[in-house]
Amino acid sequence: MEERFEQLTHLVYEASLDNSLWPELILELTEEVQRARDSRYLEDANAKGLANLSLHFKRAFSISKRMVDLQEKEAYLSSVLNSFSFGVAMLDDTGQVLMANRSMQEILPADANDALPLLLPEQGEAKPLSNWVRTCNQTGVAHQLQLETGSQRNLMLLPRQEAETIGFPSMASAVLISSGQGHNGSLSSFVQSHSLTNRESQLVGLVTSGNDLRQAASEMGISYESARTYLKRIYEKTGLHSQPELTSALTTTPLAMLRRRELRLGEEYQVRQMLQLRDGRNLEFFRLGPATGKPVLVFDALSGVTIDMLGYPDLCSGILERHGVQLISPCRPGGFRSDLKIMSSLREFSTDIEQLLAHLKIDRFSILSVSFGSGTALGVAHDLQDRVDKIVLSSAAYPEYRHENWRELDQFYHMSSILGRHWPSMLRQVIPFLVRSILQNRDRYFDRYCNRARSPDDIEILSHPTIRRRTAEMLAQRTAQGLEGMVEENLLNAQGWDFDVHDIPVPTEIFQGDLDNVAPVQGAEMLADHLPNATLTALLEKGHYHHITNWPWLVARAAGHDLAVNSDRYCIPDL
Repeated sequence: MEERFEQLTHLVYEASLDNSLWPELILELTEEVQRARDSRYLEDANAKGLANLSLHFKRAFSISKRMVDLQEKEAYLSSVLNSFSFGVAMLDDTGQVLMANRSMQEILPADANDALPLLLPEQGEAKPLSNWVRTCNQTGVAHQLQLETGSQRNLMLLPRQEAETIGFPSMASAVLISSGQGHNGSLSSFVQSHSLTNRESQLVGLVTSGNDLRQAASEMGISYESARTYLKRIYEKTGLHSQPELTSALTTTPLAMLRRRELRLGEEYQVRQMLQLRDGRNLEFFRLGPATGKPVLVFDALSGVTIDMLGYPDLCSGILERHGVQLISPCRPGGFRSDLKIMSSLREFSTDIEQLLAHLKIDRFSILSVSFGSGTALGVAHDLQDRVDKIVLSSAAYPEYRHENWRELDQFYHMSSILGRHWPSMLRQVIPFLVRSILQNRDRYFDRYCNRARSPDDIEILSHPTIRRRTAEMLAQRTAQGLEGMVEENLLNAQGWDFDVHDIPVPTEIFQGDLDNVAPVQGAEMLADHLPNATLTALLEKGHYHHITNWPWLVARAAGHDLAVNSDRYCIPDL
């Protein structure tokens, strides 16, 4: 027994460094709990071993957390550098780029290397970048350069010594800096500050970008006299008197250093919305589709990526328009920007949903739930059944079901059905550990899942780079306020629902992959038997994640349309 715990302890620390070992670790933890249950009591040695293991788990999580924190700091630094309109690139002795922010990447050719020709403007002399790095460091003098391609963008090459005094690391032999191009960002701020009209702001943009007034008028399709009138109004509103003063006003604002961030589609479509509840908490919800469409509430999986209304609202909107569906996804307590509330029952979310429906002036609605969102969805349906027209459950997890050979299933089943039920304190530690590990190295995690999956459809979906990227991004946003909400919801599911599904008469359809190794189809069969008005459709050769491509017809069926299975599928967009 002592040797077994020693091996398990080693595995805990190894998993903190290599998240591909997570399936083995959770399997071993589950085995240990199963041994304790089979013995009908915990022997003193066994109890001591489990307690020690819990302590090691906390230490290992601390190690993993520090590693992820370092990675996140690097990501934050990269994000800040990429927000600047001026370019920065660190170079090695041969002129190879060690690191370049996005603005510099847009200036340098994609295949930039040591042979990149740069001009010294005063002399018209062109030399490869590697030569300029060497010359710059030999003389200790910074050089102002230009690309030989004719670009007038000014570049400044700093020698190592001067770059170090600014704060660049000594690993950089030289640092290349471009002139800032923050005109668009500063123009937006300037226009708002002085309440300029669209025409006036367009003219300011043109005359401060090197165009004279006649060129600007031609570009705008107006007469020269009209342009003069617009310019006079601009001077009156801003208190400025000349084009040079306009240009100076734009370039001296701190916003001149910043890139203009393109409006994200999610913002353009106003997908993310917020409601303050009666108790003062904020409830975030996602909303997309025609306002006159049939309201369908989506209770998503824990990572929240089934229907990517945030990342690809344009694609989702077209599908929802086609089926006449208004899709609403309420974010559960502690998830995304919804405030945390420790719930003692999944049914408690019903009160939040009632307030959301009142806010949106919705009387009747339907429900679509995915994976472990089924518990909360059915809890709401139990309490608000008089207002629910239909329920569609996809890859439903039913805690009453116990698989005869749990070892052949996925780690999420092990966590929810065994660890969560018989060792909840360990589950509280496992979930944060697992989430941080996935964020630390998403591809290794997905590769490991695909190696164990039985469904070719699951493998295809989870091998897609867009799904991998968006799942990790959504998981990071889902847990941005912390992991407590996710942990508590998992525990409520694992401990068993505190409502009787026999009391939910709403017409219900369950669609389950026959190769689902997270929520086995046998569990869906039991759930269908227990619900008074339910039918089950087993999807051949499908696994747990089929809803990522099947959601269009699932949503349509939830809205009451008699759409055939697999009749309308979502094409995952490429990166």
